[in-house]
Amino acid sequence: MGQRTILPHLRRLGAFGASVVITTVVGVLAIPVVIANAGNETWGFIALGQSAALLFGVVVSFGWGTTGPAMVAGMPAERRPQMYMDSLVSRLYLFCAAAPVAALVVWLIARDDKPVAVLACMAYLLPFLGASWFFVGDARPGRLLLFDTLPVTLGTAFGLIGLIVTGNVYVYLSIQLAMNLAAVVASGLLIRTRSAAVPSFDFNARRAARRLQGQRHAVVTAATSSLYVNTPVLVVGAVLPGSLPLYVMAERFFKYGLTAVGPVVQVLQGSIANPDKTLENARVLLAAKLAPLGAALCAVVMALCIPWASSLLSQGKIEVGFDLSVPMGVVFGAVAVSQVVGLACLIPIGQGRALAASTVLGAAIGIPLILTGALTVGVSAVAWAVAVSELAVAVYQLRVVFSHFRRAARSTKAVAS
Repeated sequence: MGQRTILPHLRRLGAFGASVVITTVVGVLAIPVVIANAGNETWGFIALGQSAALLFGVVVSFGWGTTGPAMVAGMPAERRPQMYMDSLVSRLYLFCAAAPVAALVVWLIARDDKPVAVLACMAYLLPFLGASWFFVGDARPGRLLLFDTLPVTLGTAFGLIGLIVTGNVYVYLSIQLAMNLAAVVASGLLIRTRSAAVPSFDFNARRAARRLQGQRHAVVTAATSSLYVNTPVLVVGAVLPGSLPLYVMAERFFKYGLTAVGPVVQVLQGSIANPDKTLENARVLLAAKLAPLGAALCAVVMALCIPWASSLLSQGKIEVGFDLSVPMGVVFGAVAVSQVVGLACLIPIGQGRALAASTVLGAAIGIPLILTGALTVGVSAVAWAVAVSELAVAVYQLRVVFSHFRRAARSTKAVAS
């Protein structure tokens, strides 16, 4: 691969990476500030609301966050804004349906600080109406940074200032909610006003529902994946409330690590697909072979970093041991593989159904194990349950990719003979 081919990918990686770095740094710094000013139990309930938002956010985004970048990249530029507006209308209907249910679930699970958990859920549910996936597919990292990442990050930063000044956690969450809403509005206005042909809003409920039909594989993938990734926090909060801050701290590092992998996946999504199928297949195979090696290294680093980093960020109030950090490292490595193989490899070779099947498999294995582990062994068993389910997903996806190319090679030999 020549320099002219590599440099654009590196520039895009750097540009998308800037959004990730800003979000991660502010998110990490928020942990000790919230714990110091609101307490580790309140921080745990904020995280509970956030996990519920991530779970119900799958209903709101309805798969566009999963397959949207590839869909946008694969269609003519002049059709992209209307496609986004259509998705936004459909997602607004879904938000109105999902938000009350999410609030009720959080209210029932949270034993204390119920209003805090509900407000956190609403604040973190709003970004699922945003345009981050559209900017990724449109190859606009600058717009992603200015109109999505920056408002959300400023919401966290201003919220932390408000928390420090007032000591009121509701100020912190309310500022985040307002800025997250501003990001959604700003992104939508930008896409609408910067288009050659101004896209229209079609609020017809039937057509809005009809648009969801084409997202069935994507939403199954996103929903089942989110179900067994975010269910552990809800289960721990309900069954093992005393261990909630400990588990949330370990999980938070896994999610920040996954955020760091995001730019790599975004670049791969835009660079693997190619009209030249020979070149595309070669890239898919290379990515599938290298992903487990890179993920294994990331898993080891994660497992070693969580214990001392958790103590550092919580000022010694929350210390995660290796009994929890090791399975969380395994989770991170397995999810990193499935992110690359599932989103960047399976979609280009037409295996969207296998992507959905892999997440269903993970949920079928993970959810019973999570519940059993929480009720019998404890919080470390919950983490190992997630690890087993994520490993099953990664292995299944790799098997599908390599089986696909083995079948293609046999077909080519049969034709040649």
